[in-house]
Amino acid sequence: MRWDRLFDDLEAQAEDLEREERDALVVELRDGEWADTSWLDLLGGRVAVEVVGCGRVEGAVTLVNERVLQISGDRADHVISTAAVLVVHSAERRADPAGRVAASLGWGHVFRALRDDGDGIVVRLVDGSSREGTVGVVGADFVRLTTDGGRSQDVLWSAVAMVSGRT
Repeated sequence: MRWDRLFDDLEAQAEDLEREERDALVVELRDGEWADTSWLDLLGGRVAVEVVGCGRVEGAVTLVNERVLQISGDRADHVISTAAVLVVHSAERRADPAGRVAASLGWGHVFRALRDDGDGIVVRLVDGSSREGTVGVVGADFVRLTTDGGRSQDVLWSAVAMVSGRT
């Protein structure tokens, strides 16, 4: 009897030790997985993000890569500089992996497509100001906007927080 209790105690201690080691391994693996996860990997479905100079933007993610995030909102589509995102308030699911072409899209592609559409856009800058007009010229690191009055201004891509247009 005494031996049975001793062996039962030893088995219980061994099981406790094994459980602690397993739990520590699970935590370590989970930490390793999170360490390899970018916030961009979490942007899928409907999201709400806070953008410097623009405030909160909500809608469905249609594109995400290292440079830009496209969100289709209720009243407008928005292309947001990933460098201007301050906070992700909510996301429904993980982002779909970007294809090779989608991963390479940047401001040049965005502004050339907007130029080809010919629609008016609103460019919100990181300082909170905005510019309205149509895209005239797309340079290596700037876009030339033409206002309704015919005046042109060159906006540097590094100053762009978000570009919005009608859906």
